[in-house]
Amino acid sequence: MTASVRTQVLVIGSGAGGSVTALELARNGVDVVVLEEGRRHDRSKTYGLGTADGMKHLYRRRGMTPIFGKVPIGYVEGRCLGGSTEINSGFWHRTPREVLARWAAQFDLEGCTVEELAPHFQWAEELLSVGTSGKPWPKSTAVFARGADAMGWASQEVPRAATGCENSNACAVGCAKGHKRGMSVTAVPSAEAAGARFLTGAHVKMLVKRGDRVTGVLADVELEDGTRRLVRIDAEHVFVCAGPTETPSLLRRSGIKFHVGETLRIHPMLKVVARFPERIAAYDSVLPLLQVREFSPEVSLGGAFFTTGHAAMSLSDNWDPSRMKDVENMAGFYVACRGRGRGQVRPAVLGDDGTVLRYELADEDVVNLSNGLARLATLLLAGGATEVFPTVQGMRSITTEKEAIRWLDDRLEPSSLSLTTVHAFSSCPIGERSDKCAASSYGKVARFSNLYVNDASMLPDSPGVNPQGSVMAFARRNALHFLDTLSS
Repeated sequence: MTASVRTQVLVIGSGAGGSVTALELARNGVDVVVLEEGRRHDRSKTYGLGTADGMKHLYRRRGMTPIFGKVPIGYVEGRCLGGSTEINSGFWHRTPREVLARWAAQFDLEGCTVEELAPHFQWAEELLSVGTSGKPWPKSTAVFARGADAMGWASQEVPRAATGCENSNACAVGCAKGHKRGMSVTAVPSAEAAGARFLTGAHVKMLVKRGDRVTGVLADVELEDGTRRLVRIDAEHVFVCAGPTETPSLLRRSGIKFHVGETLRIHPMLKVVARFPERIAAYDSVLPLLQVREFSPEVSLGGAFFTTGHAAMSLSDNWDPSRMKDVENMAGFYVACRGRGRGQVRPAVLGDDGTVLRYELADEDVVNLSNGLARLATLLLAGGATEVFPTVQGMRSITTEKEAIRWLDDRLEPSSLSLTTVHAFSSCPIGERSDKCAASSYGKVARFSNLYVNDASMLPDSPGVNPQGSVMAFARRNALHFLDTLSS
């Protein structure tokens, strides 16, 4: 590799936003270079390994990214070719109509009606072969369905960007067989076939600016011999698609701060482990495929990725080692809320190019998590569970409906909650409101003429559903709008 590279468009990040951007631009004759901080892995050697190895190779900070606040929250995201699409569940949702209407009203977001976004969702769903698995369901799904039916709540199998993986439990450590349709097996090879160049092991340290333009970046790039070199990459246009935490961190590290990193949103999640009288073997099958959205968009109930290690971690808040003898009768589930709190993203002060995340739970978050726990535990008991173990420090297991339903009125103590999230967004919100948006409706960063954001950071606030569909649809919409501006 030479000491400098030149391209028409530089895309930083290869996740759902970055890969879609690269694919659409390359297909239309644009010279595109994509920089990915993580590596391109040999699927047969690196994917589908145990949790520790999977986190080592595919996750940022080996899956241990803290979100600081009065209630600390564990956050995970991908760091590899394909980004978080390589390690997520593949669950697929279109952005709810109510959410789009709110974004239009509160952020003056243009071009975001259900009808305007429909062709972009359809395109993405065809690219990823989105669909449902059909019955027979794994046991962990069947008991959840049984509980929802007993409660009289509508539940539905969530479409997934995955095919033929009913007996696989590898989503969170990368699907070795490629059944889960992450970017590495869909948009990336298609973009490369159209001429896009992907450089992996490339950490962007800073954007290079001149006036209202970004002229390129300085990137620390891993060479073929394993050494690293600082490379200058010049570009006519730059799309930052490094994710909801690293995009604002890079922008702020480069002196771009206008409404950047001030409005981080997440879906706080409270996990539970449920024990059943029969064998479930959740560790040998795909995670539970149903969600209950009776209480959406504020609260959703569903199934979580589950291994013996995850069981031990969830049970560790109130540890009793004897419980682990029943792990084959257990499965993991969650309650998630839309997230009314807000947080900040900042680059680390000590110069290691790290990122510091903060988020404070809103009072509504605690109410929704409490109500959600009541409903989830009641559902699981109705589905045949004999005991439900919430990840709440000091809380006894729930064995009766009376013990569960109390949380419709009582409130969980925030300091006792062990929360996680895999959904973050909104750290660089788009729209036409100059008092709250970091970029225009189509992702052009305020006060710059050739700089764009096009990943989960752009979503104006919490969508209340798995965000990959929203990210891909908006990213394609924005990429096509950019092509229109090039030709006009």
